[in-house]
Amino acid sequence: MGDPPWRIADTRISVQGTRGKTSLSISLHSEVVSKEKTSFCKVTGTLPILCIGRDVKILRRRIPTRLYENLLNVPHSEYCILENQGVSPYTMRVFNDLFVKPQIVAVTNVRLDHVKEMGRTREKIARSIASSFGKAEIVFSGETNDHLNDIMSRKAKKLVRVRPAHSHLPGAEIPSLLNEILEFLGLGSANINAYLEAIKKKLRWKEINGIVYFDASKVNDPDSATLLVRWLGERPFIFIQLRRDRPGRTWAFLKMMRERWVDYSKVAVAGEWSYEFSKRVGGMYLPDSCEGVDLLLDEVRRSGFPLFITGNRRGSLVRCLLPRLGVKDEVPTLMGKSGDGVLSLP
Repeated sequence: MGDPPWRIADTRISVQGTRGKTSLSISLHSEVVSKEKTSFCKVTGTLPILCIGRDVKILRRRIPTRLYENLLNVPHSEYCILENQGVSPYTMRVFNDLFVKPQIVAVTNVRLDHVKEMGRTREKIARSIASSFGKAEIVFSGETNDHLNDIMSRKAKKLVRVRPAHSHLPGAEIPSLLNEILEFLGLGSANINAYLEAIKKKLRWKEINGIVYFDASKVNDPDSATLLVRWLGERPFIFIQLRRDRPGRTWAFLKMMRERWVDYSKVAVAGEWSYEFSKRVGGMYLPDSCEGVDLLLDEVRRSGFPLFITGNRRGSLVRCLLPRLGVKDEVPTLMGKSGDGVLSLP
């Protein structure tokens, strides 16, 4: 199938954390290539991608995600940037120890996701992430919580706390991490302001056929959803798509709604356990089907509040909903263009 990246790259970077791993990985690879350096980058998620220089290859999966897909047929390169696709302390550690052996680890943030595998508190999740650092020479952390950084620092040879330029802007830690790593590598600096402006342009309400909405369906943790709702403003109508194979995520979103982490007008849910979920939060239960889309949009129009979509993209309702709103399945990048299975690096 190929070689593990540690055999074919001189400088190896593992990108970990909860949100923003794909964006940081692709942006870092793009910046390295723009400096006339050789690099390859592998990201995972719903659309796994392998970038070799400026060439982009969409990896088609016929089976569930496996760690051995990181045995790669790529040329020897000066750099490799890989998104750590592990979702448990064990798989994150195996990813780093066997496939990457990174000298550099980047942690984007620590949020309440994969709680079944990593723990039901951010402190436990921080410990789980830190357990995979191994022999990395340096860890760059975009997490802003000092207590969580203290926890991770116990497992790191050296941990650098990277402060975002705009702490209230969701995702602002990503360009700050990007800049810090580039400077550490001696590759100059990134245009942080350009990246921040690109983020701001993405984080706006959109409108189609009288429906004001924001697509955060790829945002599948309540901490990130909370940050986005606060940034966008308004009191949204929140729709959460639940997944049968993510009971911990369902618990986390239930905690968010019951404890009122954000001010919202109404909540609707679809998917596994959605009836029980709706009863506990006084919300709206929807059938997980295209029929549920009509019920949801009718209620959104009646309420007059903007629609905030979150949870995940794998349910039947959300798959019917997004095309109705003109949403395409895009690769999350800070700059550059993506969509319809095509990625154009900046």
